[in-house]
Amino acid sequence: MNCQEFEELSGAYALGALNDGERAVADEHLAQCPRCTRLLQELQSVVDLLPLAAPEVEPSPEIKERLLSRIQADTLHQVVSQRYTRPVQQARRQQARRPSWGMQLLATAAVLMLVLLGGMAAWNISLQQQVGRLSNRPAPPVIYALQGTAPAAKVSGEVLYFEQQHTAVLVLHGLPATRGAQVYQAWLIQGKQPRSIGLLTVQNDVATLNFQSDIRGFDAAAVSLEPGPQASKDAPKGPIIALGALK
Repeated sequence: MNCQEFEELSGAYALGALNDGERAVADEHLAQCPRCTRLLQELQSVVDLLPLAAPEVEPSPEIKERLLSRIQADTLHQVVSQRYTRPVQQARRQQARRPSWGMQLLATAAVLMLVLLGGMAAWNISLQQQVGRLSNRPAPPVIYALQGTAPAAKVSGEVLYFEQQHTAVLVLHGLPATRGAQVYQAWLIQGKQPRSIGLLTVQNDVATLNFQSDIRGFDAAAVSLEPGPQASKDAPKGPIIALGALK
């Protein structure tokens, strides 16, 4: 048995509906497949909750009417058969072979219960998948404010840091227009040592920069106006126009 074959039988396994041969083959596969073992554990946890999750359901008037009509029809058919078509002994033999209306009602109720439990199981699995997707969503970013310095006092912005992914987004508003080959360059500062993290992209008076870095060990983030057209290598050559603490 492979993983795909087990997945097709996993629901029946969790409900205890496999025959001995099928279960033995499935057990042999589970003994050497952690992935399918985890799948079975998830399904089993849902099955264990079914008695608690399934609400009491009142049959609709339509279902009640259909059941009563079927019961009445079966009962009438039995009476007519016994009185007019066969001897009593033969009628008794046929009656023994024919399911009674009580058994038919029980079978119908069992089918309805299976439908209800099947729907509840599907709902529980869907809910579990939704919870899994929500738990895998990234945590909200940590936001650090940036403020313009004297050369550009109206500048404001922030650094949004996604800690789990070690990814950051730097955003600035109100930057002065550049001249000639000038560029805006972002820096991370530790002590007195700056480290370049790239050039900002400016569009509609908004400057942005996405970068990969664990910024928790740095003291500050800064943006400078560089002569360009290339980024400065070791330290800013132009004025710092925005600065913000990362602590």
